[in-house]
Amino acid sequence: MKKIILAMRPWSFVVSFISVAITSVGLCYLGYPINWWMAAWAALGVVLFHAAANTLSDYFDYKSGVDAEDTYGQVLLNTKQITLPEMLRLSSVLAILALINGVAIWWATGWSMQLLIIGAIGTVVSGMYAWLKFHALGDLAIFCNFGLLPALGTAVVATGALNWEALWFVFLFSPITNAVLHANNMRDIPTDTRANIKTLPMLIGKIAGQIIYYIEVFFPIIWTIVCVCFGKLPLYALLVLISIKIVINNCRDMKRYSEDSHAIDHLDEKTAQLQTISSGLIILTTAITILIEQLF
Repeated sequence: MKKIILAMRPWSFVVSFISVAITSVGLCYLGYPINWWMAAWAALGVVLFHAAANTLSDYFDYKSGVDAEDTYGQVLLNTKQITLPEMLRLSSVLAILALINGVAIWWATGWSMQLLIIGAIGTVVSGMYAWLKFHALGDLAIFCNFGLLPALGTAVVATGALNWEALWFVFLFSPITNAVLHANNMRDIPTDTRANIKTLPMLIGKIAGQIIYYIEVFFPIIWTIVCVCFGKLPLYALLVLISIKIVINNCRDMKRYSEDSHAIDHLDEKTAQLQTISSGLIILTTAITILIEQLF
């Protein structure tokens, strides 16, 4: 059981939860009635798909030689604690559970055609993630499955209708989610080159890759200010500015990458921590504002 849990990489599930949570509290702040039970159910659905995608990605990474003993890949596979067939079976079970859960949510929403389309696209992208990743399209896949689609899907599930205002909240968290993958891909340029795959940093080069990382971690802070100015988030959401120190420190690590290739060895983890803190502040301040407004 411990190996199964570790293989799913549960520490990454915060990304799934954040996409649903920010969209839900954001739409609630804008005055849309939210079915919180359905929102929680949607979060479970995204997490199940995330777990299936994690294990499937690790399966193909190891099988294709991307993850080896000298890479930062799947430790359980690299150390033979879990076999390839076992990983594939685990991924298959998780995918089946995710699909069953997805159909149940679809039924609960009255067989919504919008939700069917969103779920179908998400399923296809999840299944093709390994191929997309190997052909420099991993960033696009992450934006779709951990940004755009969860936000729109949450709107349908939690409010009962496709609400395009949910798009306001995508850019509060999705760029940092992409930055986690981008930092990982920047670090893995040597091993990915050896494995003969293509990632975005390999195509655009290190300097352009560094610039993209800077944009990805700074943009959500700027977008938060924009959302507050347009009344899409409460004033207290500006407390996200507290996280700017972490942003600067992470950018310094990325800048040092030009002289020291090991400077970003753990930048993907640090970026994930930034995601948790910045998005957590937005969720917390917005939720407290909603609660205060309802009480008074």
